[in-house]
Amino acid sequence: MRAAELPAASGPVTDADVAAVRELREAVHDLTRAHVDRRPLPVPAIELVNRAARPGPPAALLDVDGRTLLAPEPAPLQAVLAIVARDAIELFHRELRDRIRACIGHDCSLFFVDRSRPGSRRWCAMAACGEKASSATYRRRHPDNPRPRR
Repeated sequence: MRAAELPAASGPVTDADVAAVRELREAVHDLTRAHVDRRPLPVPAIELVNRAARPGPPAALLDVDGRTLLAPEPAPLQAVLAIVARDAIELFHRELRDRIRACIGHDCSLFFVDRSRPGSRRWCAMAACGEKASSATYRRRHPDNPRPRR
């Protein structure tokens, strides 16, 4: 949650909570995979995401300067998951749904929203998968050149 800049869960997180997080993650993944593969979205995944979106998410709060958001306060896990579910719903509902892509990196399973002007981005991140692909292409074209040392 910290890496995604979501609020921390208030109170203890149980094994059932962890299972609920994983279930939501898999439902969003199933929806995204079906969308990218141009298949009908799986109804059980839609229902799970809709259920997760129902609790009220934690409130966004302004700092005293009136321009910046305060760091999110800890919230019940269901409220934090509602943020994730609502973001997924928003993504599939809006015009960006046509820009959802699967990374073509050799061993990458990530999806991303292609915000490039021409809509031709191929990797989740150039610094990760894109650089690996570029290096592999270079090595195929120049097999006699040793790899540069760092």
